[in-house]
Amino acid sequence: MGEQGAEIDELLKVGKQAAREGNRATARVIFQQVLDQDKRNEQALFWMASVADTVEDKQRYLRATLKVNPRNRKAKRYLDQLQQATAERDSRIVTYGILAVILLVVLAVVVVLGVLILSGGL
Repeated sequence: MGEQGAEIDELLKVGKQAAREGNRATARVIFQQVLDQDKRNEQALFWMASVADTVEDKQRYLRATLKVNPRNRKAKRYLDQLQQATAERDSRIVTYGILAVILLVVLAVVVVLGVLILSGGL
């Protein structure tokens, strides 16, 4: 293993430890250093997914991991879980949106009826 390989291994070790300790920002910086040297480093891509701030970034890193190694079961399982959670969230948003529209329509009808009753129109 060359000097660069040893450096990458050490960075991965330190990054993983930072991630396990909850130091996500530090871990991201370290994993990015690995990716700057090796854009296709499977471990750095996978661990970046674990410390990413947004679901979209997590998914992007997991897809990149799977592009490097389509048989990475952990990345596939994690991506499937994120996609399922995103689909459930989107479904709830649509449901609540529909309920909000229905409530606004009912409220508008009540207001119109109230105005008509108060004005003697009914």
